[in-house]
Amino acid sequence: MAWHLSNHIIMKHFKLSLIIISLSFLGTACTKWGEATPNCISVTGQIQKQGVTSYMYGTHIIEDYALRSDIYDLDQFVNEPIVMIEGCFIKGYQNGAVEGGPDYLEVIAIAIQ
Repeated sequence: MAWHLSNHIIMKHFKLSLIIISLSFLGTACTKWGEATPNCISVTGQIQKQGVTSYMYGTHIIEDYALRSDIYDLDQFVNEPIVMIEGCFIKGYQNGAVEGGPDYLEVIAIAIQ
């Protein structure tokens, strides 16, 4: 009887642990196409206005990255010789996935060097 009760308690804890682990993976894996991911990098260079391209995303570029930002007006940084941005990769726009274009970053921080 004690063995059966102990097994029952262990199974309840096991099931609860599985539910918690599943929910944590669900929370980290649910980024939609075009949303910024939690994967971020820093890039230093000169921000330039995006011209007409074959891939047609991003408003600006820095080095080999297309940029967008809901926080900053990137036009204000175009004349700066060197800036450092922190940007998060946008899901679906990595490794040339769209028309062979560059990785696409959501700018979340910017500093003039």
